[in-house]
Amino acid sequence: MTNKILREVWDKLDDQGMTTPASTEKNLDVSLSAKSLELVPGESIAELAITVVNQSDRRASFQVEILAAGQDPRVTLRWYDLSPEVSSVKPPGDTTQFRVALVDSPIVGFFGWVSLTVRVFSLELKTEERQVLRLKVVPPAGAIPLKLELLTPILRSRPGRTTRLPVRIYNLAQLTVGALVRCEGLPLDWFVQDAEQAIDLLPQQWTTTEFAITLPAPAEALAEALPLRVQAEVPGSVPAIAEGRFEILPVGRLAFRPPVPTQQRLPRTWRRREMPLPASYELTFENASNLVPTVTLALNSETADDLQWALEPDDTPWLPGTVQAKTLQVWARRPWLGRTQTHVIEAQAAVSDERLGPPVPASRPLQLDVAPVVPAWLALLGGLGLLWLLWLLSWLNPANGLFGHQAAVNSVQFDGLGETIVSGSNDQTARFWRRRSFVRPLENHALGPVATADKALRVARYRPLNNDQLAVGLENGEIQLWDLLRQEQLLALAAPNQRDDRVLDVLFTPHTPSLLSSHGSGAVLRWALGPEADVAGDSRLLQTAQFDFAAYSLAAVGPEGTMIAVAGRYNRLELWDWQTDERMAIADFAGGQDDYITSLATAAAHPKWLAVADNQGQITLLDLSPCLSGNAACRTLDRWAASEDGQSIRAIALTRSGCYLTSVGDDGQVKLWPLSQGRRHGRFAAGKTLARLPQPLNSVDIRLKRNQLWLVSGSDDSRVRVHRSPLQPTDCR
Repeated sequence: MTNKILREVWDKLDDQGMTTPASTEKNLDVSLSAKSLELVPGESIAELAITVVNQSDRRASFQVEILAAGQDPRVTLRWYDLSPEVSSVKPPGDTTQFRVALVDSPIVGFFGWVSLTVRVFSLELKTEERQVLRLKVVPPAGAIPLKLELLTPILRSRPGRTTRLPVRIYNLAQLTVGALVRCEGLPLDWFVQDAEQAIDLLPQQWTTTEFAITLPAPAEALAEALPLRVQAEVPGSVPAIAEGRFEILPVGRLAFRPPVPTQQRLPRTWRRREMPLPASYELTFENASNLVPTVTLALNSETADDLQWALEPDDTPWLPGTVQAKTLQVWARRPWLGRTQTHVIEAQAAVSDERLGPPVPASRPLQLDVAPVVPAWLALLGGLGLLWLLWLLSWLNPANGLFGHQAAVNSVQFDGLGETIVSGSNDQTARFWRRRSFVRPLENHALGPVATADKALRVARYRPLNNDQLAVGLENGEIQLWDLLRQEQLLALAAPNQRDDRVLDVLFTPHTPSLLSSHGSGAVLRWALGPEADVAGDSRLLQTAQFDFAAYSLAAVGPEGTMIAVAGRYNRLELWDWQTDERMAIADFAGGQDDYITSLATAAAHPKWLAVADNQGQITLLDLSPCLSGNAACRTLDRWAASEDGQSIRAIALTRSGCYLTSVGDDGQVKLWPLSQGRRHGRFAAGKTLARLPQPLNSVDIRLKRNQLWLVSGSDDSRVRVHRSPLQPTDCR
C-alpha cells in the first residue's frame, strides 16, 4: 500500500517534469543478489536481496517497487513481501538493503517464466534505477491448491437471528474442479442446511458461496467468541484454510422482582436481645439474557451503621433462562426506650458482566421497623387507648362497620356542590355521607341509607344539575330511580329480556330526560324519564343497542350530548350516537377475552377529551375531535402505566376543568395525576399517591373545593374514604 502511494506521488512529479535529474551523474547504485529465481506457489518462497548505495552528496531515502510483465492491474494480489517498505534517510555513501520474499505468482493461475522489473527510486534525489529479474513459477506437485478468503472474517449475530458467512474460493488450475467446502467451530444444528458444501470451481475464477447460520434462543447461545475455520479441499491437494471468529452478542437483562415482603418488623418476640432475630427478605432475580453473570448486593441506608446484613447464597453464577432467589437477612439493635425506629433501605443490585447492564430495576426499596422494649408513649397508652376504643366503637368513627356499609362498596359520587357523597354497595343499600365530616372527628359523617334493594348495587349516580334524583343499577339487571327529596322510589326499570343481566353502569343523557344503562350481556338501553312516559317500566324502554362485548362503562362525549362512549371486555371502545344509531370503533385498543376497559371519564370543560382505564394497569387520554368530525382517527394525547405491577385500574375520574385525574384499582392506591393540555404534567409523570390501602379500591370521584382537591373512594373492605390534597403547581387552569 505504501509503495502504491509513493508510486502515485512519483508519477505526479514525473508529469510535472520534476523527476528528471539535474545532471547525468549517477546518484544511486543498485545491485541484486540474483538475476533469476524459482518459485513453487504454496510450497516454497523465493528470496531476493536488493542493495542500494547513496552516491549523491545529499541525504536521501529510498523505496522499492517490483512490477511484473502481464500482470492484471484490476486484480489486487499480495504476491511479495518487502522489508523495509521505506528506508530511513541515509547520508552520502551509506548503504540500504531491502529484503524481498516472493510468496506467490504475480499472475493468477500462470506457471512459467515471468519478467520482473525492480524499480528503486528516491523522492529527495528525484531519480530512479531499474533492474530486470527473471522468475520461474513452477506448478506444485499433485493438484493445484486453491485460494480461500472469508469476506467477513469477524461475524457477529444475536440469538434467534440468522446470519450468513460468505466465502470466496479461487481455482488456480486450468480446468474445472470439484471442491468440498467445510465450516468448523460451530454446532452442526446451528447451520440452516449443512456445514459442508460440494461445489464446482471454474478455471482461474473466483467462486462465492455462503453458510447460513441461525442462533438458538439466548439460553442456548451464550455470549462468547467462537473460533471459525473454513476449509476448501480438492482431492490430492493441500487444503486451503481461512480462519475467523464468530461473536455471539449479548442480549437481554436481569430482572429484579419485587421483594417478598417489602416491609418487616422487629422483634418478633417481647424478650429483649442484644441482637434480635434477623428480618428476612426474599430477593428474586430472573436471568433473561445469554450471559452467565453473578449478582452482588449493596444496602444503602441513612442508618446503615445500625444494621448488619448477610446474603445467601452469595456470588452464585446464574445460567440464562433461570430464576434464582436470594435471602437477605438484616439485623438491627433494639433500643430500650423511644419510638419505633424505621430503617428505609435501598437494595442495590449489581451485575458482574458490564455488557448486561444493571438489573431492571437496579434497586428495590425495603423497610425495617424496629420496636423498642419500652416505648415512651407506653405510660399514656392506657388512657389514650381507652379513649380511642370508645371513639372506635362510636357512630363518629368512619371505620366503624356498625354504622356504614356491610359489604364491598362498588360506586361513589359527589353531588354537584361537592358537599354530599352517595355510595352503592353489595349490601343492597345506597348511603349518603357528609364530605367535611370525614375530617372532623367529632362530627357524624353518615347520613344513613337513601335506597334499598333486593340485590347488590353495582352503580349509583346523581341526576345532573338538580341532583334531586338517584339512579341505581342492580346485580339482577334492574334500574331503580329514587326521589331524594321525598326519599321514595319513583321507578323500577327492567326490560323483559334483560332480567338477571347485571347493570354495570348508568348515565343520564345530557339535555334530554332519558337514562342509559349498560349490561354484562353487551346491551345498552335508553329509558324515558319524562312525565309523558307510561308508568310501567318496560314501556319506558326507548332504544336498545347490542354490543358484542360486556359494556363496563359509559361516558357522554362531545358538546351535543348524543355521542356515547361504550367500553368493556376485549378492550373494546366504541362511539355510539343514540340519535342516529351510528357506531364508530376506536382502533387504539386491542386485547383478548381477559382484557377489558374498566372505566371512562370526561371533563365538562373539554367534552371531546376521554380518559380510559383498563385491567392491565393502563390509563389513556384521547382527543376525540378528529374522529367526531369524521376526518381522521382519534388522537392519543398520553398513555401510561398507572400501576407499578400492571394491576387493574378499576375506576378513574376527572375534575370539571380537566386539570386533575384520579385513579384507584387492585393495588389499593389512590393516585392523583395533574394534567396539562390533556397530558400528564412533566413534574408529576409518576403521579402522586394520596393513600395506599391493603384492599382493592372499586370506585373514585373528585371535586375542587376552596382551592383543595377532595377525593372519595370505595373499597372491598366496605369502607368509604375521603382524601384531601392541595392544588399542585401546574400550568392548567
